[in-house]
Amino acid sequence: MLNKILLCSALLFSVTALAERPDYFNDEIEQEYLAVLKHMDEMMPQTDVELAYLPSFYPFSIFDIHATKFKNDKDKQAFTNFNLGVLGSQYLNVEQQIGTKLPNLFICKKDQCTEQRLKLIRPFLDLSEEQILAFKNSQNLKLIQQSAPHVYRVNNTFYSPTQLLSYTPSKYAGFVPSADYKTLSPGEAPSLMELSADSQKLRDLMVKFKVAAVTKDEYDNINVIFGGLSDNHWGVVLLDKYSIPREGDRNALGLEYEIIKPLSKTSFYYQTN
Repeated sequence: MLNKILLCSALLFSVTALAERPDYFNDEIEQEYLAVLKHMDEMMPQTDVELAYLPSFYPFSIFDIHATKFKNDKDKQAFTNFNLGVLGSQYLNVEQQIGTKLPNLFICKKDQCTEQRLKLIRPFLDLSEEQILAFKNSQNLKLIQQSAPHVYRVNNTFYSPTQLLSYTPSKYAGFVPSADYKTLSPGEAPSLMELSADSQKLRDLMVKFKVAAVTKDEYDNINVIFGGLSDNHWGVVLLDKYSIPREGDRNALGLEYEIIKPLSKTSFYYQTN
């Protein structure tokens, strides 16, 4: 499979280079991304089951690679889609036309489905108020992602019952996951397990309400992502100091707000696309 990935990726990069190659496809970043693909191939067991790895593409899961050092929001969003195309072609085991339609599963433009989403958001916010405040005030917690009760991510470390994969962002693009990582047992990483314990109560609520991830930006705004794929997210943002953005603005991840519905003076429901 690795040869197939490298060949496919090399073709993509070559075609881009022959045209007007985007800034984020320079030689250094190309090598970093190929290294990530090699790491994924070595780490993930192979399967022929359709969509078996779909949850691994959900927001901030193992296949949802982010270029954290990109400065341009459009480049961030373009890479998000590019990454879904490259890894999706290898791990989703579906025809291309089906794969390109998967993000539509998370798009909601009707009042009825928006109300259904709000019915999930409101009780979560009520019950998690204390834990969200603790997350906001923490100097060490920046990101929590939940796949299952015992499979989750805190900051740049992915946890399972027997193993931790702790990633360092790549040098040029800041890819996370990257090819720069440590494999640790829980007993070898007391500081990482302390972060796990600090996030436990919030993660329990995330499992209960099927919240994909909770993130904090540099301005202490909290983004509660309930679901999504690629650049299609939906959830609620809890603002600290800044006013509610408008449709067409972009969030801290570089994703464009397609729908915004104010819930209070400092919170709003959103969908990106």
